[in-house]
Amino acid sequence: MHESEERFRRFAEHSANVLWLADLESGRLDYLSPAFTQVWGMPAEDMPDIASWLASVHPEDRDAAARALQRAGDSETLVFEYRIQRASDRAVRRIRDTFFPIPAEIGRLGLVGGIAQDVTTDAGLRTYVIAVGDSARRDLIGALRSAGYEVQAFASGQAFLDLAGALMPGCVVLDLEDEDLFVAAELKAARAYLPVVAIGSSRGDIGLGVRAMKVGVVDFLATPWTTEALLFAVRTALAEIHAEADRTREWDEARNRIAALSMREREVLEGLLAGGTNKTIARTLGLSPRTVEIHRARVMEVLGARTLPEAVLIATAAGVRPTGKLDV
Repeated sequence: MHESEERFRRFAEHSANVLWLADLESGRLDYLSPAFTQVWGMPAEDMPDIASWLASVHPEDRDAAARALQRAGDSETLVFEYRIQRASDRAVRRIRDTFFPIPAEIGRLGLVGGIAQDVTTDAGLRTYVIAVGDSARRDLIGALRSAGYEVQAFASGQAFLDLAGALMPGCVVLDLEDEDLFVAAELKAARAYLPVVAIGSSRGDIGLGVRAMKVGVVDFLATPWTTEALLFAVRTALAEIHAEADRTREWDEARNRIAALSMREREVLEGLLAGGTNKTIARTLGLSPRTVEIHRARVMEVLGARTLPEAVLIATAAGVRPTGKLDV
């Protein structure tokens, strides 16, 4: 048990994400990992309870964040994205938070745990260098830092993989001189936001670059590499991270909006997706057209849509599909 606790402590201390634990019955925040200070811009002791956490959430996202916490307390695991406004510099940061329930004793409200990741787009200057050799590591670090990139270095692929699940999105630069391609393969399998640029000497093996691409490397640079080629490969990899993050954010925002609908509002939305009118949806659901009209207005309000085509796009992005047949 002691060894497991020590591993968790090391994980929490090195994680760029905020690990947190909330007690719904007392309203306390029982644990905030060290990354909290950097992400929220305040010491952990300044946020002792759930109320102070909600106060840090952007006013437009606060009610939805409170509902997400309550849903986790009701034994639902969910991913929710919201904005916070840091007290230190008033900067707005975008947080992707995974809420999950932790069972408690019978007769009391449960605990809720979470992993909060800062997904603000300016995190796109982050790079990770993996190189066994000191000289190779210094050269890569120097080239990247001179271009303004934030660099975290690792002396082995395994050392990197041990922490990969807790790292912020960024580009991995992998020196293949003393490493093989297992790092790229592991990251591809984990579907992580950590694209790999590999650097190595083919030594007559013309298939090395091809094999690298097959296991998930986004670019391969033959040695001796140039700073210009390295920076171009890193920029391209980070641009794809931003594009994927934008797609994921749109999907998450759409899902959050859909989740805020009542069951009846969701049925009306599905009827609209099937091409129904107020009258046909009313007949299918056993409601009056006026009631459907009220639900439809509420759906448009919650989705933030001004037109029906806009509502359809949002619902489609969230994976909502029409179900059943309408009475015509």
